[in-house]
Amino acid sequence: MLTAEENELITRTGPGTGMGELFRRFWLPVMLAEELHAPDCVPVRLRVMNEDLIAFRDTSGNVGIVDAYCPHRGSPMFFGRNEQHGLRCVYHGWKFDVAGNCLDMPNAPEGSVFKDKVKILAYPAVEKGGFIWSYMGPAEKQPPLPEWEFMDLPESHRENWKIVVDCNWLQSLEGQNDPSHGFFLHSFVDSNSNPGVNIGISNSQQFTRLRLPELVEDTEYGVRWATVWDTEADERQVSIGHWVLPIFDPARGRNQGPQGGRLGLGYSRMRVPIDDVTCMVFRVRWDPEKPLGPEFREAHNAWLIPEKIPGTYRPKANKSNDYMIDRLLQKNYMYTGINNFPLQDIAVIEDQRGPIMDRTKEILNSADEINIHIRRQLIKAARELMQGKEPVAPHRPELFLVKSGSFKTPKDKPIKEVLQEALPLLVAVT
Repeated sequence: MLTAEENELITRTGPGTGMGELFRRFWLPVMLAEELHAPDCVPVRLRVMNEDLIAFRDTSGNVGIVDAYCPHRGSPMFFGRNEQHGLRCVYHGWKFDVAGNCLDMPNAPEGSVFKDKVKILAYPAVEKGGFIWSYMGPAEKQPPLPEWEFMDLPESHRENWKIVVDCNWLQSLEGQNDPSHGFFLHSFVDSNSNPGVNIGISNSQQFTRLRLPELVEDTEYGVRWATVWDTEADERQVSIGHWVLPIFDPARGRNQGPQGGRLGLGYSRMRVPIDDVTCMVFRVRWDPEKPLGPEFREAHNAWLIPEKIPGTYRPKANKSNDYMIDRLLQKNYMYTGINNFPLQDIAVIEDQRGPIMDRTKEILNSADEINIHIRRQLIKAARELMQGKEPVAPHRPELFLVKSGSFKTPKDKPIKEVLQEALPLLVAVT
């Protein structure tokens, strides 16, 4: 468990907080690119890490992320006119470009001179890999963009997704990196219940298959681990995982072995605080070699994308309606009775003693080792930054090119040999 001071440090991300300043040293996804669907489209309200902002796409297609309020009289820029390479405040006509420069000040004779001295707060923004990325830290500390594999793939090779979750960002992150929850939360009542998707296991299998991480290591970019468990066949399954500072969970589908075979689909999840009690969860799946087929999209969307309230990124099944839990389904078919994979996670993380979990009251065991390492890394990096030591990871984009995956080995092979085979999948690509 954490102390009250540590829990406060690790969960708060507003301006001036230790964790907030750490987040602001990285490029973060803040929107889906499709939310700004065309040049000169309507501006979009955007709240990130307790800051109220406005996003817009100018006439040339460039993305701007600016203060939600005009620096003149504090009027809301959301009502602004997006026109001719800038966003114009409707109150007095002041107009700003994507870099925050004042292009026009028509309500004052001295405007032609004075406008050159005026700026609106603006953060660098780039569209890459289906997301809008922003850097919200000090200009002199701005790092290069990370080199995620999906960043330069065509749209046909990837699928991007977003949902809003009503809890602190860390609850969502820790829920994902909990290695034992899948054997319960995402399982089925018996082995005949699995509906043909590669998610979930039967309730009768869970206790024989459940294994804890055999290896957890701190790295320059975050944490990496290997988990090994026995299958019903004469095999062991080895899974390789990574967490990359501060919010990234890159993953891969299964392959046939540590040294050979085609890696499966790429898969990454990213959690960005809206404020301290709400976060955005972004996900992208991709295939570096070929377009994602309609069969994949249909199966993937049915099981892994919750239905949303129209016009929002909030799920239709939510806390107010108990996530539409079906108790008959729970009794006879599915362990939770909640018929969607992400909703099963959301149901158990949105209220862990409230939207900001009190980690002074938890009781951890060895199954929590991965999250213990992640917490230590976050707290260490935030405290070092508060003491003037800048993080190294954002300025080494090659560190983000990590390999994840899983493979099978004979059950009688010693664990140490299995982990030696796993090492090539644990290291970063250089």
